[in-house]
Amino acid sequence: MRIILLAGLWLLAFSAFASDTLRVGSRLLVAGDSPAQVRELLGRPSRVTHQRARRHGRGAVVITPASERWVYRRDGSEITVTMIDGEVAEIEQRP
Repeated sequence: MRIILLAGLWLLAFSAFASDTLRVGSRLLVAGDSPAQVRELLGRPSRVTHQRARRHGRGAVVITPASERWVYRRDGSEITVTMIDGEVAEIEQRP
């Protein structure tokens, strides 16, 4: 039991940090902001990936909205901004 707890804590320490806010200079990027606000604060993304809406899973109906992930590389870290329905849904920062 102790080994599982230690392994879990170790993985948690090295995992990505997901949030709904990101400080950029003296301004704050928050969930719900528009793509224009993201571009104003972070500029042009290094990479953009698109996820299409899915309707069917294995024997079950699964509805996931279409989304975009904007990836930025800044100061040796990677910032991923997930957009759903034209607004920021999640901000993930990796060292």
